[in-house]
Amino acid sequence: MCSLAFSLPAARRDVQADAESFTFDAANSHHSQSVALSFLQPVFLWALPVALLPVLIHLIHLHRRRTVVWAATRFLTAARNLNRGHSRIRRLLILSLRVLAVATLVGVLGRPLAGGILGMTGATPQTVLVLLDRSASMQQKDLASGLSKREAGLVKLSDALQQTYRGRSRLVLIDSGTTNPTTLQRASDLTSLPAGWPTESAADIPAMLQTALDYITTNQSGRTDIWILSDLQEGDWDPSGGRWQGLRAGFTSLPGVRFHLLTYPEPAPDNLSLSVTGMQLRNTGQQPELIFDLDITATGPDLDRSATGAREVQVRILVNGTPSTQLVKLGEDGHLSLRGHTITLTPGTSRGWGQIQLPDDSRPTDNIWHFVFDQPAALRSTVIAGNPDSINPITAALEAPADPTREYLVDLLTERQIAETNWQETALIVWQIPLPAPDSNSHRRLLAHLDAGRSVLFLPPDNPGANAFLGVSWGAAHTGPDKVSWWQNGDGLLAATRSGKPLPLGELEFMRRTAIEINASASTVPLARLDSDDTALILSALNPDCRHGGGLVVFLGASVDPKNSSLARDGVVLYALLHRALENGARSLGRAQQRTAGPESLASSPQIWAPLPGLPAGDNFLIPSTQRALRAGILTPDANTELPQPGDTGLLVALNRPASEDTVIHVPAETLPELFSGLDHRILSDSLESDSPLASEIWQTFLLLMAAALLIETILTLPQPRPHPSTTST
Repeated sequence: MCSLAFSLPAARRDVQADAESFTFDAANSHHSQSVALSFLQPVFLWALPVALLPVLIHLIHLHRRRTVVWAATRFLTAARNLNRGHSRIRRLLILSLRVLAVATLVGVLGRPLAGGILGMTGATPQTVLVLLDRSASMQQKDLASGLSKREAGLVKLSDALQQTYRGRSRLVLIDSGTTNPTTLQRASDLTSLPAGWPTESAADIPAMLQTALDYITTNQSGRTDIWILSDLQEGDWDPSGGRWQGLRAGFTSLPGVRFHLLTYPEPAPDNLSLSVTGMQLRNTGQQPELIFDLDITATGPDLDRSATGAREVQVRILVNGTPSTQLVKLGEDGHLSLRGHTITLTPGTSRGWGQIQLPDDSRPTDNIWHFVFDQPAALRSTVIAGNPDSINPITAALEAPADPTREYLVDLLTERQIAETNWQETALIVWQIPLPAPDSNSHRRLLAHLDAGRSVLFLPPDNPGANAFLGVSWGAAHTGPDKVSWWQNGDGLLAATRSGKPLPLGELEFMRRTAIEINASASTVPLARLDSDDTALILSALNPDCRHGGGLVVFLGASVDPKNSSLARDGVVLYALLHRALENGARSLGRAQQRTAGPESLASSPQIWAPLPGLPAGDNFLIPSTQRALRAGILTPDANTELPQPGDTGLLVALNRPASEDTVIHVPAETLPELFSGLDHRILSDSLESDSPLASEIWQTFLLLMAAALLIETILTLPQPRPHPSTTST
């Protein structure tokens, strides 16, 4: 970083405009705000010595003169001495203006940025779009000030917009909770409108950029500045997704669009995160109990790994209003995983709610988990097969209970019987027929099934066809022995068993498989890759309209026929895959449901939901009904509201943040410029402790300064008017 700084004793911190910057700070004696000057292309500042070229030319010109002695020169010398002071000042001023003109030209090439008063001198756009990341990870706080990343960024951005644009631009907010454009009357509205409030949902930055692109195109907004406030959480940005190429092409075709990225990538110094999965009520005799999987992870750059093994954490558990505490110890890797953990309930308890909570730290959103429980619903699967005989291993595995206390139901249908599918009560759809056409009723029903949080497993049919679902289609068939070289065993469908033993995917052999084709616009995650060509054998597809709260979509490219693969013969992998997908889809069944906070988590009727009576005061969040789907908590339909579905009566819903918001993976520093490659952009990396103002690009001001210098220099170099000779008469 090339830096030059001058400052008075007033406290300040530099705003880092890019990986390299040239910075000048001056504290105003009457104001605490500093004025910062930096450059996006500081490499051009090495050309500043070129500004001395006029001085060099002037010196060379002086040495080229020759002195000729002439008798009458004493009269000229006397006349020159009379005007020496004025001429010297005029020459020095001309020379200084020439140096200034060259220096400002170099400054323009360096693309200067300025905050405070200087920042107001840049050109004003017609429209300013603010893309606000309201995700759960943006609620990380500075324990000293109590401000979160979202709050600190909004305050700083509000001040910068007010000082830079002075109300001369149309101001529009696009928030991650709704992705809807909201026109603001003034910049200060950023810190007060509900569209800027915190959420426990995730963000979808590509979707927000698409909304911005559509807004600019539809409204012909002219020259536009786009400000993005985010913590660069990788799950929110989806940098490897297929949407970025189309976004870059769309914005490149629009003239006068500039991007300003205000980022807060710093991780929490020492954070504990909590997640709970598989919450079930189990009746064992007269003593009911809750059984679930509990994970606690310690993360942060300041974490002392050598002392983590001895760290004890107090966990607070609240069930139906009754609190209890439990002391647990983290492992040496800073992680605790309890599989099949149980909580004994009072006799006769068959329904209720609860919370599991960790001590407060700088990331409060990942310290609490809400849950609800009731008598479990039947685990219903629907298998739609083109060849019922080849699907027998699937139906046999789904009928074999993983939990003896649950009821397992399997419906086997043909392609002509799709209309008989019990969509309301089915947790898992196994689809072994050609993919539905995009405009078909089956396609719409599958999307609705996923939006409800259920699961779909696609198997290759005998005649795949050319249709695609969520950008994924079937390709050519391949024969010959093949094995799995890699699979995602950390979590998800192919995670290790409760005992920690990995699934034996590497021992499987495939004699026949179907290639999985992925469109450029699809968002997918490979779960298992083949050894022969490193292509995906098992793939998870993401719904771009419901990326963080929808159901599970899995493509399995292998045949389950025992003659074509060992999946059915070995059975362990197939059984685990099916029952985990079934349990994932069953979370949205029954009268007690676990859902992920997001715009679609309460379907199309968020106004009918209210906080469950009797909850602790902190959970009765006083927010508009339109925002409740974005906040964690326990909800139930309002008894005074007419319900759209009769089955909603008595329903309990626990909303929690997406698992992606617990990760501490940020978009790498080298990846962010690649995402905005070819676009006019700058990156401002800020921190919660920084109090320095934001900067704006002011190269137009430098051009005006250069033009003024050249104009004044031209006026000074004009020849002096000669006096008219006087006429004498005799």
